[in-house]
Amino acid sequence: MFTQLRARPQTPAPAGPDPSAAATDGFWSRTLDQPGLLLKRLVLAVGALYFTMVALTNAINFAVTVGHFHWTFLNSGNAAYITSITKVYGWPGWTTSTVVLLAALAEGFGAFLFLRAVLRYRGGATGMRAVWQALTWNIVVWLGFIGGTEFFAAYTAEGPFRELLIVALLMPVIIAVVPDRLVRAGDGQ
Repeated sequence: MFTQLRARPQTPAPAGPDPSAAATDGFWSRTLDQPGLLLKRLVLAVGALYFTMVALTNAINFAVTVGHFHWTFLNSGNAAYITSITKVYGWPGWTTSTVVLLAALAEGFGAFLFLRAVLRYRGGATGMRAVWQALTWNIVVWLGFIGGTEFFAAYTAEGPFRELLIVALLMPVIIAVVPDRLVRAGDGQ
């Protein structure tokens, strides 16, 4: 009735370091030896995440406005804000929806550019064209929002866009100035 379970013969572990541990150690070693590269890729990833979030909230706001839904989660509410400012011009209602859609498309394109930069940038010159395209688009978008807000509102509403522009201008400085690799004394580099 009872059967004996036989233990499988065990093969001895190979001598030397575990190859999977070496691969992991190599990854962390390379990562920690290049803190500048890690910082630069983090800056690009934050740009991708931020543009993705604002594009998503504006796309939802556009869908809510056009579809006459009552959705509030992740809804930027920008259409109502834009309408409150531009109502003095007597423009048709579709112009507000168009502005929100254009903003969502510009931000979505920025998210794409930043994500592409994160995936392509490996330090040095590798992927640098994608990085500069994303950073340039970032500056252009926030300058556009500042100009549009100043043109139509002519008061302090462009304040947050100025702060975002300052961040956008700081990002290329980090990319250009921070070295990729950690230079230790005595390395001869």
